Amino acid sequence: MIRLVIAKIAAWGAGKEMNRFFEATSHLKEIQRAVLRRQMQIVAGSRFAEDFGLGHVDNYDDFRRKLPVFRYDNLKPYIERLKNGDTGALFNSSEKLLMFALTSGTTAEPKFIPVTKRFVDDYRRGWNIFGLKALLDHPGAFFRKIVQITSSAREIQTPGGIWAGAITGLLAQTQKWIVRKHYVTPLCVSQIKDPVAKMYAVARLAIREDVAFMNTANPSTTLRLARVIEEYGPQLIRDIHDGKLRPPTDISEDVIHSLHLSADRKSASRLAKILDEKGKLLPKDVWQLSFINNWTGGTLKLYLQKFPDYFGSTPIRDLGLLASEGRFSIPISDQTSAGILEITSNFFEFIPESEYDQKSPTVLTADQLQKDEKYFLLFSNATGLCRYDIGDLVRVVDFYNETPMIEFLNKGAHISSITGEKITERQVVEAVEIMGQKIGIKIDSFLVGPKWGDPPYYVLTLEKSTADHRSQELGRQFDQILRQLNIEYESKRSSGRLGPVLVQPVADGFFQSDDLKRLSAGGRGEQYKRKFLLTQIEPESKV
Repeated sequence: MIRLVIAKIAAWGAGKEMNRFFEATSHLKEIQRAVLRRQMQIVAGSRFAEDFGLGHVDNYDDFRRKLPVFRYDNLKPYIERLKNGDTGALFNSSEKLLMFALTSGTTAEPKFIPVTKRFVDDYRRGWNIFGLKALLDHPGAFFRKIVQITSSAREIQTPGGIWAGAITGLLAQTQKWIVRKHYVTPLCVSQIKDPVAKMYAVARLAIREDVAFMNTANPSTTLRLARVIEEYGPQLIRDIHDGKLRPPTDISEDVIHSLHLSADRKSASRLAKILDEKGKLLPKDVWQLSFINNWTGGTLKLYLQKFPDYFGSTPIRDLGLLASEGRFSIPISDQTSAGILEITSNFFEFIPESEYDQKSPTVLTADQLQKDEKYFLLFSNATGLCRYDIGDLVRVVDFYNETPMIEFLNKGAHISSITGEKITERQVVEAVEIMGQKIGIKIDSFLVGPKWGDPPYYVLTLEKSTADHRSQELGRQFDQILRQLNIEYESKRSSGRLGPVLVQPVADGFFQSDDLKRLSAGGRGEQYKRKFLLTQIEPESKV
């Protein structure tokens, strides 16, 4: 009874946040002006503010005039100071730096995104609004279990002793107990490094529970869990029956001990009956899911083709435009990737798609956007990042009151991301250069592109004289180097969400001939630049 009262109080608080957000959408300009003023308070007195003369910024015109558009490399000197413990490099003295969120960079070194207490408060508020709206739309999910798959917030420490890792881990650690108690996995599961063992542990703990919904950003992760349940069904049932955890790969005894497992013969009997009747164990038969939370936009929508096999007709709620750098949209309906621009935590600017590569592009505020137009998104928020170009292309699909509703389309023109790996053209060029040095030849004619399969993978196209009957070895080397250069690619390869690189030999002179074709089709020689990375995914083909 006491827990029910506390849960209602928590829902009431989230409801107030949700109502305030919806009310804010009718006052777009006013809210954005307030967020910009807050942004100036966050960086006030910092080295960054001094360097760019932000002491007397009173309005947006001053803000835009004094600050250029930034990418991570432009802000790296300030981030390095933060990593060494100098919070005054980017923040007002009142801001508290909690950790860094790690994400893939354009080079081998990952990006370190500052995570402040204020940022976490904003991030959590966005989640509360998103989550409560989803629950209100699916009331049968209230007070039932949640499959929440997170990573560790403590992966490495900076020279200043500040932890860096996954922000999802920090949110899970600091979640209210009334919510935390509904997660099927305790925090220690996020510490499991081996991807097979981790997913097996999640499956072992989840299939015995009354799960209402799954919550993980990437649909490839959702599918991996479903496939682990299918592949290891009999063993999972035995483990539940015996009160054990025996994954197919190694797992720490400390983790197993901390789970306090006990035999559950009743659940094992129920699952065994399903296995006997259906011939295999699938989530759609194990659980009565109300909905699934994961991304559905961009290339990730391709994963949804397999969902009916494992989840039947379960509704899917897109998580919105969500990154280590912040939550930028809040979806309010199933079966769409569109969401309301999260204007209460971020100050937004936009560059029209057609002007993105120009030296001085037009920069628009959120109130200047047009329906059906495409823009690259810039933000300023409590990470301390200002006018930050995250490289995401979005489309305005509608408006909620005065506020745009956006959907994510893809990363920038020179970034490929099938399942969140965010490979850059710079990385593939560097990987080929390193590979060429290893084998003693210079490789200047090649192409890398994503292919759809189960799992998806990348193809490295080389001319036959370069491949020279060593395609398999070159593919292995390129794959290994790319894993070292991109932490997200390494993560996806280790977990099996991406397959190994395959080499596709083509006739000698292929690339020179292709250049000539493109130039003869109207390209200007002084402007022509050969592509080394394709960003549009293609159907699976035999190589």
